[in-house]
Amino acid sequence: MTTEIDVTERAVGGRRARRFAPRRLLLLSFAVFAAVLVPLAAVGAANDWWFLKTGAAPVPTTAPQVVMEGEWNGRPWQLVAYPSATHGLCISMTPKDSAARGEGGAMACGPFVGIARTPESKTSPDISITVSAGDATEKPPVNIWGAVIEPASAVEIRSRDGSVLRVPTFAGPEPLQHVRFYAAQLPANLHMTPENVTSVFPSWVAGLDASGNVVACLAPRTAKNGISALSDCR
Repeated sequence: MTTEIDVTERAVGGRRARRFAPRRLLLLSFAVFAAVLVPLAAVGAANDWWFLKTGAAPVPTTAPQVVMEGEWNGRPWQLVAYPSATHGLCISMTPKDSAARGEGGAMACGPFVGIARTPESKTSPDISITVSAGDATEKPPVNIWGAVIEPASAVEIRSRDGSVLRVPTFAGPEPLQHVRFYAAQLPANLHMTPENVTSVFPSWVAGLDASGNVVACLAPRTAKNGISALSDCR
């Protein structure tokens, strides 16, 4: 299915989120200050990342780092992150092999626990968990990804039908060593469209510590400024 939507701005998770959607990609982010989707231009050295070349992404305070990489349905991807001067933590889901055509790149940014603020940082409160879900027909398949605070060794994603997906988290390299990240492929038959995106998105996403305790929660229906009570994820 090919999905095309215009640049929009809407209230997401209690704050404004800006989304730029290129052809064949739909992204929904909760608990982020800004989400940026632009065509992928090039992948290479730190200053050659697509999001830096477009001029749309917040300025990094240190070079972007590949925090996770993998392959879904034979399509390699990389999760790239960096601390920004204005918008806190920025995370990109980047198809590793799509540099030539510029399709499938996505980015979300938000103030986050463990990311140092600068004099230019936005005044929004730090959040403890983020979630972004994207449906790219070709690269990569429908997926969900984000960041969570350091104590979380796993993330539990509860769908609106009651099913639960639990995925491990991974620590980032310096200066992201106090943030953990996650990424997972969703069922192959699941597709988001502008009409069903809200119903497809999870009921909540929780960060769990090694003992299974909820240490971070994001429930879009109750979130205020990107923050939900831990009890909303039980």
